[in-house]
Amino acid sequence: MLYSTKKSVKKEMQPEKTKIGQEPAESLQTRAELSDILRKKGFRLTPQREKILDIFYELPAGEHLSAEELQKALRTENSDISLATSYRTLKLLASLNVLRELDFAEDHKHYELARNPKSPHHHIICLDCGKTEEFESEEIIRLSEDLARERGFQIVDVQLKLFALCEQHVTEPKAS
Repeated sequence: MLYSTKKSVKKEMQPEKTKIGQEPAESLQTRAELSDILRKKGFRLTPQREKILDIFYELPAGEHLSAEELQKALRTENSDISLATSYRTLKLLASLNVLRELDFAEDHKHYELARNPKSPHHHIICLDCGKTEEFESEEIIRLSEDLARERGFQIVDVQLKLFALCEQHVTEPKAS
């Protein structure tokens, strides 16, 4: 591994545990607040971290990037940030609840800016083309909390992923 595996760093990079529907203890609002969050955890807002955050701030709501897609965006802007630095930064920012890490059952993770941590959202993903759409559902959150409570758990996060075929890839059933 290219990054430090010291126990203290690993411990600091664990995500904050909050009840779903509640704002994390430290949520991202402004650049100054982000700098304070990083400083409190023993990290700095380096130029590389700032550049990566700029790319996420510029993404339209609902857009997600993999580390490789982030790297392409960085190259487009003539940045020399390495893929290893991108990976480390993505993991760090996800652990601080600045970015949300998403697993769409591919061979890599996607990331998005945690714009509204109070409102978990879910994804529906086309198995053919990978088209992804976000949606919110209070019913899913309520059901998740009820199920967890019945089983003695406290929810930290809810990420529902529906795998389907989008309208462009649905084939109509053949008449017999």
